Amino acid sequence: MKIELSMPLIKALKLGQKPVGIDSAGKLVFEADPSNAPYILYDASQDAPPGFGVKVAGKKTFIVRRKVNGKSVQPTVGNVADFMRAKSPLTEARQAAAKLVEGILLTGLNPNVEARKALTLIPTLGELFTLYREHVSTKKRKPASEETLRVFDRSVRRFESLGWLKRKVDEFNSEEILREFDKASKEFPVAAEQAFRLAIAALNWKMKNEALDASVAGREVAIRANPFSTLSMNSQFLTREEKELQYQKKGTRNPLTPSKSFGEFLEVAWAKRSTNDNATGVDYLLAMLLWGCRKSEHAPCVWREFVPAGKENEMSYVDLNNDPTWGPHVYFHKTKNTRAHRLPLTPMAAELMRQRQRAGAEESASRGFGLKSRQFVFPARSKQSKTGHYSDSTDLRSAIIEEAGIAKLTNHDLRRSFGAIMTTLHAPEPIKKGFFNHAASSVTEIYTPAEWDMRREWMQKIEQAILMKAPNVYNALKPVEWPPLPAPEPHVCRPPKPRTGRPRKIQPAVEN
Repeated sequence: MKIELSMPLIKALKLGQKPVGIDSAGKLVFEADPSNAPYILYDASQDAPPGFGVKVAGKKTFIVRRKVNGKSVQPTVGNVADFMRAKSPLTEARQAAAKLVEGILLTGLNPNVEARKALTLIPTLGELFTLYREHVSTKKRKPASEETLRVFDRSVRRFESLGWLKRKVDEFNSEEILREFDKASKEFPVAAEQAFRLAIAALNWKMKNEALDASVAGREVAIRANPFSTLSMNSQFLTREEKELQYQKKGTRNPLTPSKSFGEFLEVAWAKRSTNDNATGVDYLLAMLLWGCRKSEHAPCVWREFVPAGKENEMSYVDLNNDPTWGPHVYFHKTKNTRAHRLPLTPMAAELMRQRQRAGAEESASRGFGLKSRQFVFPARSKQSKTGHYSDSTDLRSAIIEEAGIAKLTNHDLRRSFGAIMTTLHAPEPIKKGFFNHAASSVTEIYTPAEWDMRREWMQKIEQAILMKAPNVYNALKPVEWPPLPAPEPHVCRPPKPRTGRPRKIQPAVEN
């Protein structure tokens, strides 16, 4: 049935009274319908798109029907009650129907069906993080390191504590995101920023992929905006200067100071090197300080002679031999930024490595670990080690700083200490970037002989500046031809603390 619709007519329509015709006056004729069957009344107005009408069922809805490629498509425009809020409800409904028709003619699809499909394409926040973690850990270029994934998982747990992981990403609004970020950043500013930046990055990545998929499928995108980007838009993240103030306030960055704690740390560490089987751990810490490296970079190093032929660019190693191109050097196969990194071994670091090589061979022989441990510069202390190399210096480092009177020092603070020495020596910026492997170039293995010689000269200056703070260490590692430094009495380590646990039972005396 087709007639020019009006809002009074639409309001009068109801189930049980079905229109069956139009009388001579142009009015609808109804008859009773005991079955209460739904019916559609189409709009004959010139202002309405063809196929526009109202469906009367349990509720009244505006619909539009079109045939595309022989297929009838009938999406719902909306509930009549919803349009009643407009100044001209019928005009609004006709215009909305016209827009739907444009989409139908363009795609040949039912917009309502596609909208329901789109809802299934919108992930929950938890699903989003799972997808993004898989992406960053498996991508061919610069896959995430283990440390990055640990930070990733810690950030996800923060959202889990908020109960957000089961919510669809389009269900969040700016107000609640700003509110929760403000709460978290008051207690854990850096961790909060890491977590919410992760949400921004993950959703931006998903939106780019979704936009591509939608374009290929000829449909509307399912995710139109990133609600977490409100934090960037509202300048909620800390500036670099603000972060530094936070680090200072919380004491989370504590490099050794050249004027005082460098010497104390080195003298105590060197004394502990000869006690309680600490040689590997102390050498591990000293190497980190002398090379300015991360623990993930030098821990898996093997001796160059254990590197199989053809695998020179696939393993991290220490080469004590006089390589015709590089001389003695250390090579890190995979650093945090995924680039290879090569550093010259200067005299005292090379001597430390020679002593380490002898000690490592003795340790492996006495422990019977075999080749799995023997190949590593810093062999594991346990046969049960999964990697075969040393990696956790926490207890040893804590014991050293406690005895040296240093409040706090992390592994990464040793890298920062290396940087502090470079600053005091006024090392050129290219040298700083090169030693920290922060160079802008994606190729860090191509040096001219002059560039490599300059790096070796600066590494020797840095090494001397570090070890001169501890004359006993300097004298133990310097070349024979160098004059010794006046040195204080070597540090004497405190006796080990008594082991905790149940006291031994005292055996009763046996009477004769």
